[in-house]
Amino acid sequence: MMYSKFLTPAIFSAEESHIQSHIHSFLVSYTKCIYLAFGLSGVGLYLKSYQQLTDKLFVFTLGTLAFLFLGQMLLSFSFMLKNLWVALLGAFSSLSLATGFTSVLFLFQGWWGSSILVTLTAPLAVITFLVLIGYILQQGFQRRRKQRLFLLCNLLIPFGILLLLGTLAYLKGDA
Repeated sequence: MMYSKFLTPAIFSAEESHIQSHIHSFLVSYTKCIYLAFGLSGVGLYLKSYQQLTDKLFVFTLGTLAFLFLGQMLLSFSFMLKNLWVALLGAFSSLSLATGFTSVLFLFQGWWGSSILVTLTAPLAVITFLVLIGYILQQGFQRRRKQRLFLLCNLLIPFGILLLLGTLAYLKGDA
């Protein structure tokens, strides 16, 4: 009987909601860091392309984005208790985004192996993007608000930015 007070549903649900609120606030802060890195990469791209200044900011922010999406791959498993498919889709999409931003970095810098990296990353990104769009159209708007925001803000919008940066890198390489 000594442990029964710790197993009551009221205490367990209160602790679980407290933990969930901490996870949610951490995800919101993590999303802000991702968008800060997006903004800095835009500034770095402007400085690299139009001001003919150093490209260190651009390289740093794209590298930071790759590491942030690798970390997001682990964070997406916070949805595992609620929905395993959202967790797996988030992890696979984050891995695809991390490799995609790495390949965009290689393309912009003209580093050796960029064509190999793009050849390996592009099919993964396209397949993941199509599965993500299909999932969102099929049942994404029936999900809870937190899961919907995670799918849209942390996965779908970064895929759009990745597509934009990949197109710019491809056009810059042809010019």
